[in-house]
Amino acid sequence: MAVKAEMEEVEKNKVRVKVEVPAEEISRAVDGAFRAIAREVFIPGFRKGKVPRRVLQARLGMEPIYDEVKQSKLPEYYVEALKNLDLEPIEEPEIDVEEIEIEDGKPLTFEAVVQVKPRVELTAYKGVEVERPDEEVTDEEVERVLDSMRERFAQLEVASGKTLAEGDYALIDFDGTVNNVAFEGGSAKDFMLEIGTENIWPEFNQELKGKRKGDILDIKVKMPDHFPEEELAGKIASFKVIVKEVKVKKLPDADDDFAREASRFDTIAELREDIRARLSESKKMQARESVRRQVLEKLAQGLEVDIPEKMVADYVQQRRHELETRLAARGIALDSYLKAVEYTEQRMEDEFEEEARRLIRNELVLDAVIRAEGIEVGDEELEEEISRRAEMFAVKPEEFRRVVEERGDLEELRDGVRREKALKLLGDHAVFAGEGGEGKAAAAEEKAEEKAEEAPPEEGGQE
Repeated sequence: MAVKAEMEEVEKNKVRVKVEVPAEEISRAVDGAFRAIAREVFIPGFRKGKVPRRVLQARLGMEPIYDEVKQSKLPEYYVEALKNLDLEPIEEPEIDVEEIEIEDGKPLTFEAVVQVKPRVELTAYKGVEVERPDEEVTDEEVERVLDSMRERFAQLEVASGKTLAEGDYALIDFDGTVNNVAFEGGSAKDFMLEIGTENIWPEFNQELKGKRKGDILDIKVKMPDHFPEEELAGKIASFKVIVKEVKVKKLPDADDDFAREASRFDTIAELREDIRARLSESKKMQARESVRRQVLEKLAQGLEVDIPEKMVADYVQQRRHELETRLAARGIALDSYLKAVEYTEQRMEDEFEEEARRLIRNELVLDAVIRAEGIEVGDEELEEEISRRAEMFAVKPEEFRRVVEERGDLEELRDGVRREKALKLLGDHAVFAGEGGEGKAAAAEEKAEEKAEEAPPEEGGQE
């Protein structure tokens, strides 16, 4: 289709698109309209769909034919015009359909006024100066990972005569009442509480410290003002608590026996070395992401652009809808959630708006780089992204593709890959502050990515 298109700026981020459709295309559209109407109209003496054009024209006139062309083909011509002008609309266009005149064998012209996504031009997006991220792996970091592994193999041992302290475990029974009436969730038997954690009322942690097996406590708890059960909100609950046992966590020694039990290695030295190597690769990847993020933020902050309020409002609405959907799946109303987290609706929307402006600016930067560099994403790259995401969601690639296509999100997915390529380019051309030359935080990127998908150390044994 050889649609011609011109545009003129009406106001900031709003344009008038003038479209001209060739006469031969209009003739084809009119023929198609006749065929479409013939399938719907019943005329005695003719089978449906077999009514000759001259008969239809004589019976109906040309007005319904031209109306069919407008209804079925105008959106197509409009989209083609936007594509020719490389415009991205952010709202439905204003088109005076009634004023559009169609005549078979003559070109069709019409105008559309539409608000569009801003376009920015970047003149200096290569060689942006950033801070060099830290990639050094310390002994302390290695030991933290090793301790975390040991935690997973820890055993709880009874500590006779010990008083409870931070990090100890108390085996307790408790019964709670409000105004001498028991309430749901207020009682439990053989409840294991780690002292200092937040998985129960904070008053329990305070009162249980220093207590020992056999102690019986009366603990007063002020229920939260936004407690889900409104009749309990803000009330004082009384709990009778019995300490049945005091236990401490016993970690296995960091030795060769532990290495063999918790991993595929025979010695603790080998396990430590493997942890260090994995931390190093992880830090290289984090450094790469940090460099890219720093460049993007610098360029975005330096943009001189008026972001249309429509884009911001659409984003806020989308974020609100996503939040409401997640809450509804858990049976929670938005207003109840906002009360529980002590947020006003205005504060929530203000934060969504701030987030929207930041993300839109980032997107405008990446779009500018894509245009300047002519970045494209081929079908093969798109299939690789589909396979990668399908693996993340543990579904087959063809199933993931089917869902994406049904939602009409295939081109959006392609745009996402295109922006990822633009972001990588920004990071690859960054320079480190005070060092000059190209910043190669991503120099080990290929090696890091090769190992990123490797499985963690094999673990066995009983927790």
